Amino acid sequence: METPITLVTGASSGLGRDTATLLCKKGHTIYAVARTRSDLISLQKECANQSGKIKILVGDLTNPKIRISIIKTILKESNHLDYLINNAGYGKLGALEKIEYKDIEGMFALNVIAMQHLAQLALPSMLSRKKGRIINIASVAALQPPVFFASYNATKYATYGFTRSMSYDLHGSGVSMSAVFPPRMDTPFWIRAFKCKGLTGKDQDMCVADYMKQSSPSLKVAKHIVNNLDSTNVLILPGLLPKVAYYILRHFYFIGDFYMKHFMLPKSKKTLHYS
Repeated sequence: METPITLVTGASSGLGRDTATLLCKKGHTIYAVARTRSDLISLQKECANQSGKIKILVGDLTNPKIRISIIKTILKESNHLDYLINNAGYGKLGALEKIEYKDIEGMFALNVIAMQHLAQLALPSMLSRKKGRIINIASVAALQPPVFFASYNATKYATYGFTRSMSYDLHGSGVSMSAVFPPRMDTPFWIRAFKCKGLTGKDQDMCVADYMKQSSPSLKVAKHIVNNLDSTNVLILPGLLPKVAYYILRHFYFIGDFYMKHFMLPKSKKTLHYS
């Protein structure tokens, strides 16, 4: 049986790391991508006694040359790519007028451009074999956008729209694409995203803690991804919250609007010390 070849981006921590670890246990050869080599080395050691293996690729995915190099390396070494898991992402909490332009640009560069470019680079090989899966990590924010996260929400709407469109384009080709809509997770990504600018000490800690109260374990979402690795479902909704958000979006969007405007907005203003 041919060893599955899988590319996981953002594999150094959180959901990406958990997904890579689970797939390694299932015998995949994982090309793990992140910016921090030491984190990838620890992942490699963690998977050393499993049936699969980790191959380390260090680089900043906002650089198109790095993206091209990654796909070329995989195809040169392994001749094909079975699974691409576009997990790398970046977010920044705050009112649009208060966050920095570089953060807006950074979110779109990584969450949208890098995701689409990697899919574009992987597709020719997959289509020639009439076999392959691309899984893009969206967010429940694409179903019910939280307040003060507009730019990040927009990138995840883009992921949702791109994935649905591509699912039509790829129909009948043997290659498929899905989007995963995780709820808020207890990962370093969210801790960085919810760093509340201008706050220090206990105020800062309370701000982060408040936003993390309803977070879910990333391992739970990773298991859902692995269980749906060969699913034909375009939308993968891990857990109750994404399913409820999707249902409300489809049938009762005004409920979500009311909740955000009249409950979450005042609460978030208080937490962030916005007047």
